Amino acid sequence: MKEGLYLKIPASTANLGVGFDSIGMALNKFLYLTVTISEENKWLFHHIGPNVDGLPADESHYIFQIAQKVARKHNIVLPNLKIEMRSEIPLARGLGSSASALVGALYIANYFGDIELSKYELLQLATEFEGHPDNVAPTIYGGLVLGYYNSETKVTDISYIDTPKVDIIITVPPYKLKTSDSRQALPDTFSHTQAVQNSAISNTMISALIQHNYKLAGKMMEQDGFHEPYRQHLIPEFKKIKHIAKDYAAYATVISGAGPSVLTMIAPERSGELVRKLKTEFEQCRSELVTINESGVSAKVLYESL
Repeated sequence: MKEGLYLKIPASTANLGVGFDSIGMALNKFLYLTVTISEENKWLFHHIGPNVDGLPADESHYIFQIAQKVARKHNIVLPNLKIEMRSEIPLARGLGSSASALVGALYIANYFGDIELSKYELLQLATEFEGHPDNVAPTIYGGLVLGYYNSETKVTDISYIDTPKVDIIITVPPYKLKTSDSRQALPDTFSHTQAVQNSAISNTMISALIQHNYKLAGKMMEQDGFHEPYRQHLIPEFKKIKHIAKDYAAYATVISGAGPSVLTMIAPERSGELVRKLKTEFEQCRSELVTINESGVSAKVLYESL
């Protein structure tokens, strides 16, 4: 029998406004990986679909690089693998495409290296590589996850909030925005007064989400001072999307991750008419309803007769 691994890895949105680098939510758009032992003496990558066009097919591939880091860390040698990759997650759009690939690489190394890493250990590794848990934690666990990575101890602690009973609309512009470029727009420091203010806003937002008080949560989400004021000029559509969403009583409109995708949180009874309006107003963008993923990574072992 020929053995392989099938992975279905969700997208994610990070920050939710003021939860910068610490809050993330998994979404039901997926990266699909089918992994088998390669019959050649090298790793092979086969990309299917427009969202993975242009990715390298050799050992410069991000998934190969991460998998090998895990292998070296655990003193094992991975077999040569063939990876078929298809993705519903657009690259460099603020929907966690790199986090999904990173998590996929960890699962691949864990399975084919027979390392037996727990989900907790996978999270620790993912955050160590990524630098913060906002995308990788919900990608692994599903749902809405809060986390803190201590760079000194190399430990990540996370907690969960009940999945919000809201509809999510994402508007994806046609252009890419690299996280590195988006981060360059941010200030290096905040004053103590600004830090206190943003901490208070974030704490209030979290409490409101726990209570399912979406009106208050949305009000706090839109008062972010950590990143949106410095990044919104990079997304020309942002202010207009936010203005239109308010006409439909949306709870909040925020930048998804580092952008340029824009996320709107809205009551289910208003979501359909808003997404249709956005599709009409922003023909060059992709506006769609996306549900919240609650299961995280799905992994299945495949068996094929030789």
